[in-house]
Amino acid sequence: MKRATLKDIAKLTGLSISAVSRALKDHPDIGTKTKEKVKEVALALKYTPNLNARSLRTQSSKIIAVILPELTDFFFPKLLKGISEIVEGRGHSLIFLQSNNKFEREKELVEFCLTIFAEGVLISLSVESDHLNHLQKLKEAGIPTILIDRVIKNEDFPSITIDDRETSFRAAEYLIELGHTNILGIFGDKRLKMSQQRAEGFRLAHSHYRKELKEEQILMVPDEKIIDQYIMEFIKKNSGATAIFTMSDVILVNTYHVINQLGFSIPDQISLVAISDGTAPNYLYPKITHLQHSGHEVGTKATNLLFNIIDGMSPAFNFYKIEAELIKLGSS
Repeated sequence: MKRATLKDIAKLTGLSISAVSRALKDHPDIGTKTKEKVKEVALALKYTPNLNARSLRTQSSKIIAVILPELTDFFFPKLLKGISEIVEGRGHSLIFLQSNNKFEREKELVEFCLTIFAEGVLISLSVESDHLNHLQKLKEAGIPTILIDRVIKNEDFPSITIDDRETSFRAAEYLIELGHTNILGIFGDKRLKMSQQRAEGFRLAHSHYRKELKEEQILMVPDEKIIDQYIMEFIKKNSGATAIFTMSDVILVNTYHVINQLGFSIPDQISLVAISDGTAPNYLYPKITHLQHSGHEVGTKATNLLFNIIDGMSPAFNFYKIEAELIKLGSS
């Protein structure tokens, strides 16, 4: 069925299109009876406003778009919840878009944000994204854009995340100070800036404390679909390890299950520490010591910053660092 338009209502009421529009908006220069007549016809036709047409006139869609690489069980659900709370509080609508970790899809979604006249965009980069050229169209269109969690430091778009290098350094430092001398580090896809930075922090901690670290003690997981197989082989090759650091919840959970399959006791035979949003560590036994990277905190702070920019305030910084708190539990 064809969508009803202002023109259809005007034809049935004998009014001009502009008069119909004003009547639907309860404009004071339109009489009460005329307003009632127009609204009755609009209801009968099941008329709904055309958001794109309105946006063309006002340049305000009240839509905030968030582009994520994927929606896993960890971090991103809390991130979306934090974003949604702020967006709803501002009377806006939130649209969630998923790039499936593909750069070309990410580019398409950026174009889509332009077509829907998004007022602001929050984006966590795909694993294939190694530059931000595709985001320049948003900047040219005057659409505030903030990078969240998976970021590339730059001068054009504010970023909000933890300091990946520093957080990983602190995790390794904690294990070193506990007396561990053979620590394994398990990281995500090496193409991801986050993985690179967190692996670098792990190395720096060993260098700082003058502890030997062989490259064989570091695993960059090339394929998360068979992540448990990589971790199993990795731990078997490093049978003398007494501690493991994992850079994310997905890697943590898989590592935890592999450790149990191999028959190791946590923490008696092997300690386990992770960067986590805090959910998974409390569902495992023993509970896992972690550097807490709160998705909810990232979401709320990023969205508040986005609305500040929309309201005309210039960001004070280009990189906003969220502190990851060390939560000491039973796995170390």
